[in-house]
Amino acid sequence: MSGGSKHAFTGAIYALNADGNVVVADGDRRGVFKPDGRWISGEMRQSDPQMCVWVSNVPGPATDSDSHLAQS
Repeated sequence: MSGGSKHAFTGAIYALNADGNVVVADGDRRGVFKPDGRWISGEMRQSDPQMCVWVSNVPGPATDSDSHLAQS
């Protein structure tokens, strides 16, 4: 886990881990959540589901079939 995004209201850091889940860190407390915000493990049992969705939304590389991305 590296980097991450800071929650505007709580200050917690949301970061994507190698498994595709979201790690939320608030001081010494941590929790791991599915990309939709459901708790997996850790002391923190609540997260902002919208932040989890946003942090975990990593698009794949563009392909030729992505016509809406094609340059004119």
